[in-house]
Amino acid sequence: MIFEPGLLRLLLAAFVVGSASAAFADAVDAATEKPAATEVTTGMTAMAPASAEPERHARGLIDGFELRGDLDEDGQEEIVLALWDDPGGSGTFVYLVVLDLVEGKVSSQSLFVGDRVQLLGGEILGNQISIDLVEHAATDPACCPSQKVTRTWAYDSNGGFREMPVKLTGKLSVEDIGGTEWVLVRLNNEPVSQELQISLIYEDGRIKGNAGCNNYFSDMKDREEEAGGWVKVGPVGSTRKVCPDEIMQVEGSYLKSIGNVTSFSFTGRQLVLSWNAADQSGALVFIPGKKLD
Repeated sequence: MIFEPGLLRLLLAAFVVGSASAAFADAVDAATEKPAATEVTTGMTAMAPASAEPERHARGLIDGFELRGDLDEDGQEEIVLALWDDPGGSGTFVYLVVLDLVEGKVSSQSLFVGDRVQLLGGEILGNQISIDLVEHAATDPACCPSQKVTRTWAYDSNGGFREMPVKLTGKLSVEDIGGTEWVLVRLNNEPVSQELQISLIYEDGRIKGNAGCNNYFSDMKDREEEAGGWVKVGPVGSTRKVCPDEIMQVEGSYLKSIGNVTSFSFTGRQLVLSWNAADQSGALVFIPGKKLD
């Protein structure tokens, strides 16, 4: 995948401000000129409108995924981001983008990860990029990958990357939600105030947390007859404190949604719980909070 200067500029602009080094930010302006004719988004937020490419073609950064490390041992950290690419067909392709600053100029390389895969996380160890993801097993439907794998790329002396053998690490299950206190950031496409600290913890077939005012609890189990990621939730119980109306409205919407969750997935380091009830549907998006013992 080739990144034209304008697209590289937009990718960096989506990430660099307030995050990467000033040298990277300066290099963006020096090394690029005008925006490319493509649509680039972060999450679901458009960065620039498309005009010359097919109407449905869109690309975006996967929220919550960022790795840093000195892969080429030159004393300057490289930055690894994840990009999704939807050319307008049935697939959504995922790439890793390796950004490097060399003599004041930004260079990039892309590594193809797969079609409709779910990124669980990753790390840079020495000269290697290692990522954990969920991809399709041979019998999985197109919607629902279930095979967990670890993929690794090693930086070589020619300035490129070679992929190491893929490691199979198991099947996606509800147990993968455990070990972290998740914090809600989006409720059915609406941002959620972090002051509420709506949370979710999974342990041994049960979920619990705070819904904004009251504590709640419920069962959550895999639907064994389906591919990975499908779950059954409910019934949902909670304590009965009363809080201001605006908090109770958010809590009511959250508890209704959590009780109708039918599937989960991961994107970057975010957890997405999708729900469906009658003719309504939505999604709950969480970011990781503290790790649990």
